[in-house]
Amino acid sequence: MSTYSLTDETSIDVLIFWVESADGSISFAEQTAVKRVLENMKYDLSTYHKTLSHLGSMSTSNLHTIVDEAISHIKSHFSDDGKNLVYSLLESIANCDSNISKAEQEKLSRIKSELGI
Repeated sequence: MSTYSLTDETSIDVLIFWVESADGSISFAEQTAVKRVLENMKYDLSTYHKTLSHLGSMSTSNLHTIVDEAISHIKSHFSDDGKNLVYSLLESIANCDSNISKAEQEKLSRIKSELGI
């Protein structure tokens, strides 16, 4: 169990970070897409930035743990429509540069499968 307290919003933040950093970096296009998507959803960008700061200081094994917990949180706290919305926003961010990388696709496939979409 991680030491980071997950809410609906921070669980989404964790998955955004996990997908957008799949290739080892976060591009300007990805940053812009995240900002646009979260603003459209009326999410607090300061919470997103705090979550990113926390995740950036985690070890790889702790990051895997919190990703598992974020997926579990969304699976148990979101309706089917909510799960589909989360997946769609993750896919939109991954596709912001008109190309979903193999690493991003693998992560999206795992999320889709575990959420039962």
